[in-house]
Amino acid sequence: MEFREVITKRRSVRSFLSKPIPEDVLREIMESARYAPTPGNGQSFCFGIIKDKNRKKELAQAAGGQEWIATAPVVIACCAVLDEDQTLLPEDDFGLIVNHMRFGEEWITYLNEYADRKMVRTFWSNAVPLIPGEHIFLSAVNHGLSACWIGFMDIHKTSTILNLPEDMACLFLMPIGYADEQPEDIYRKPYEEMVFHEQWNQTNGGMKNE
Repeated sequence: MEFREVITKRRSVRSFLSKPIPEDVLREIMESARYAPTPGNGQSFCFGIIKDKNRKKELAQAAGGQEWIATAPVVIACCAVLDEDQTLLPEDDFGLIVNHMRFGEEWITYLNEYADRKMVRTFWSNAVPLIPGEHIFLSAVNHGLSACWIGFMDIHKTSTILNLPEDMACLFLMPIGYADEQPEDIYRKPYEEMVFHEQWNQTNGGMKNE
């Protein structure tokens, strides 16, 4: 497909055919994640390929009992190696400096005083699998498949089901397969409502460029 066709055909699908995904196709889809950008080229993402029926059912239960998840031929566990505890970083650490600038001293101080240090590290790592995960999603669409991002889930339970080490967490799930439904077209904001130039100046419900 042309790139524009891929991004316009991308839809979240929650009903899948039982048709298996060929191994060479799955490998190519997963390979696309390797080329995703990461902060400082840290590449701290990791993806589990889950096909076992019982394990998929366990993950579906950990995702609020969304049983349809287990019907996908493959469920991708989108994981991250957790960032280092910021309280242990030297003051001149670039990542620490960036976070202070972006979020402010008060918020950083609050997080540094929070007792559950693993939870704070998990919070900071939440976005790690998102860009490479979307590479996977778009690659799946390019191969005639579809998928769905799952964020409504118990991170601790999914990580336990997958036997992840202490310094890792499963942050999202992504069922992938051949769609057994035709998603309806959805409303997308027009171009004029999603961009502004130079400074925000909203007028009459739209955006006026200065």
